Amino acid sequence: MFTQTPSAPSASSPKPFDRLARAASRLSWPLPVDAFLQLVDPLWSSTSVRGRVEAVIPETARAATLVVRPGRGWQGHRAGQWVGIGIDIDGVRHRRCYSLTGPAERADGCITITVQSVPGGLVSNHLVHRTTPGTIVHLDQASGDFVLPEARTRGLLFVTAGSGITPVMGMLRTLAAVGPIEDVTVLHFARTEAEVIFGAELAALADQHPGLTVDVALTGEAGPGDLSARFGTERLAARCPDWAEREVWACGPATLLAAVEDHWASADLAERLHVERFTPLTVAAGEPGQGGRIRFTRSDREIVVDGRTTVLEAAEQAGLLPESGCRMGICHTCTRALEAGCVRDKRDGRLQRDAGDIVQICVATPAGDVEIDL
Repeated sequence: MFTQTPSAPSASSPKPFDRLARAASRLSWPLPVDAFLQLVDPLWSSTSVRGRVEAVIPETARAATLVVRPGRGWQGHRAGQWVGIGIDIDGVRHRRCYSLTGPAERADGCITITVQSVPGGLVSNHLVHRTTPGTIVHLDQASGDFVLPEARTRGLLFVTAGSGITPVMGMLRTLAAVGPIEDVTVLHFARTEAEVIFGAELAALADQHPGLTVDVALTGEAGPGDLSARFGTERLAARCPDWAEREVWACGPATLLAAVEDHWASADLAERLHVERFTPLTVAAGEPGQGGRIRFTRSDREIVVDGRTTVLEAAEQAGLLPESGCRMGICHTCTRALEAGCVRDKRDGRLQRDAGDIVQICVATPAGDVEIDL
């Protein structure tokens, strides 16, 4: 049985540090107490959670693991969850979400994220190639429900591709930390052997744990664009004959996830499938909002965009810097109130047109003229 419960903050009387912080805030006025706390230790904050990068470990030519020591206020995580990271680049704070790849509890108290850089990716390239130990980052609390069950009742199957292995690695490391890994199969796709993130560790885990099977398929330099065809029932049946009896977690490119979802749905086993997406589902071509004029009422700025530009992208083009995180409709960091007009959710085509509706602006496109509280 696998049992894991994240620690919860105590509801008892304020801790000594909290009482001290409140007293210090009175003495530090008019400056916030954080201004003085950060002089002692950048990880001390009474208003937000910060982390310090302790190490940057290359995994492949374009992927690296960041070991981060979280500061006061971090509440822990469950294996498979993700965390919002804020990092300052050229004076501008950018936020992205990455899977936590370490076990649920490390002896040194640190957490890890593993980032794969993408062409033109400002944040991913900065984290992989330019971040150094000592860098301070801003942390959200861990989130996400792509996690192991608290009680295992059947074997586990993981189907991943590319950086989709990252949340699964956190699960495998957690399982290995509490005992032998039993009745677990990993089917992974990568372009080349050199691009298999955690390749050596996956092989070592399989050697150390007879109950773990790891099978890696290489898709070639053309990449995993046609994973829907490569993910076939023959390979699944050969590598994991009892797949229909297992609980399955899938993470990777949209083509792979579509194939997996179709296969499990056709077998009437969709309830056993757990999916984590790094890119949002989008409606078919030609179905986004028709575009229009977006007015950001609080900032008194306007911009005209087409129906494929999200409200978040439009705000950035208008010179605004709204807070955002995952940019795919998962973390709800960028929600804003719709004041007038209509927007379309590009994931499922759903329309929002009522004043006061809360809109996720990273996945909302204008369906005509729009006014947003931003």
